[in-house]
Amino acid sequence: MKNKILLILFSVINLFVISSCLKDDIGEDWTDDLSGKTYATISEPGFRAKSLLPVADDVIVSFLVNIASDQPPTSDVTLTFILDNEAISAYDSTLKQAAIIAKDTTDDGKLKWKNFKPFPSVQLLDPSITIPAGSRNAYVRVKVSRADTVQLTGNYMAAITLITASGGIPIASNMKTVLFGLPLANQYEGDYLSEGFRDHPVNGIEPFKYPKLGFSTVNANTVHKAQVGNYSGYGLDITITDQTMVVSGVTVNKCVLQITGLSDPTDMGVYDTYKGAPMNYYNPITKVFELYYFYNKAAPRKLRETNSKI
Repeated sequence: MKNKILLILFSVINLFVISSCLKDDIGEDWTDDLSGKTYATISEPGFRAKSLLPVADDVIVSFLVNIASDQPPTSDVTLTFILDNEAISAYDSTLKQAAIIAKDTTDDGKLKWKNFKPFPSVQLLDPSITIPAGSRNAYVRVKVSRADTVQLTGNYMAAITLITASGGIPIASNMKTVLFGLPLANQYEGDYLSEGFRDHPVNGIEPFKYPKLGFSTVNANTVHKAQVGNYSGYGLDITITDQTMVVSGVTVNKCVLQITGLSDPTDMGVYDTYKGAPMNYYNPITKVFELYYFYNKAAPRKLRETNSKI
């Protein structure tokens, strides 16, 4: 089913960015049949993602535009752009239809798709740019503001469409819109040095060390990693709570752990200490998670981890 969903999504995304208005299919390569022609394009159209931290700081994202031709233009070319919420609606509709076809639902039977909405604070810094004669490319900048005011659980997007080109240059209809997915990252998301061991009832101690292990945002206070210790059959959700304790003179936040992928979500547990030291907390000064937990109550697989943000 997963492969089917991916195939459908790939197809609908292609349908969204490709139009039959032009006979020419402009792509990465300038083929012989395009010789003598000129088109204005966005170099990498379609969907791309830019993670945002939930902070008040402005974030600038940019994309490259291109005058596709045999030779660089001999005169200046002015391009204009708009923020295109209709493109977001159209893209989201294709995702919804794909979910309907694939019968992709949550455990409670609700239809499962991204349901993108326009990001509430977006400014097109370059609604018009001029590419000087002899050049092909320029960057268009977009400012995203106040990511701290939107819900981490939402799915947001900004879409920009190329609408005019001077000098009678046609716009390649399959390369005129870029869609920025803007997922929000909490402060704990990032790459971690993960090291420790798994104590297996048969195999014994299995040490591990991963120089770069990704933690991704679940919500404002929870991150997810795609393995437990050295075992990739399960994942782990780590929720950082407001409950605190003092460890070695530092006030740290207690964490709640939940292994994901278990057939029985309760078939796990945590250990409060390891060799007398407190466990299952986040140190906000060093940005380190100290964890000690297990799965399979009948024959516990014990996992001791230190995860240090890189």
